[in-house]
Amino acid sequence: MLYLFLTFVVLLLMVMGTRGFTLLFGLGINVISVLALLILIADGFNILITTGIIAMVILVVAIYMNVDNGKTANTAFKTSLLIMVVILLITIPLEFWANAQGLAAENQDELESFSLAAGISYPQLAISIIVINSLGVISETSVAITSGLNEIVENKPTLTPMEIFNDGFSVGNKILNTQTNTLLFNFFSSTFPLFFVIHSLGYGLGEIVNDKLVVAEVLTTLICTIGVILTVPITSYLVYRESKKVTAN
Repeated sequence: MLYLFLTFVVLLLMVMGTRGFTLLFGLGINVISVLALLILIADGFNILITTGIIAMVILVVAIYMNVDNGKTANTAFKTSLLIMVVILLITIPLEFWANAQGLAAENQDELESFSLAAGISYPQLAISIIVINSLGVISETSVAITSGLNEIVENKPTLTPMEIFNDGFSVGNKILNTQTNTLLFNFFSSTFPLFFVIHSLGYGLGEIVNDKLVVAEVLTTLICTIGVILTVPITSYLVYRESKKVTAN
């Protein structure tokens, strides 16, 4: 594992040069942030409030440390915050109705010798997992769309705000295909072991669809995908508003 990490660092510095140190520093801060989130949750801090604060720290690091253009960074950060709020509003009722939080029957062999009185809210923990899981693709998508739109505006300053809004959808549609496939492949790769267990246990279709672990993974993937899709109109609208202000002045 150490050799693999060193290979990653060397390749990163070879490709990105000195900027690679900035990326490594940002990754280090985000790793520490996630570890801090786990420690704070384990110590009894409110899960949703702590997740919101840590999520904002992660977004600041992921966006502002990797985007040189301040205008692009500001728009991407606003978009990511709005999407995070939307994801919270979607996830809270869904987790309540799906009841997919916590541990499933497949975990009983590993956990039978441990106490399950963890003293934390598993529904809130499930919400925290979905929010943290969505931050990467949301920030990446918003930065990519904002960067593309700003470049179009710089090359064609005569564009009307509505044309900029339409161009945002055009740029976003190209990015959505890649991001959606990324989330889909991530879902299948993370659930391969689970499907092998389900197959060996002889689960029927109804049992698979209602299995807690499967439902939790499907919810996470679908909510993150919804967040990525909503990034396109929100980012386009924010850039549209910015260009409208410039035109008015």
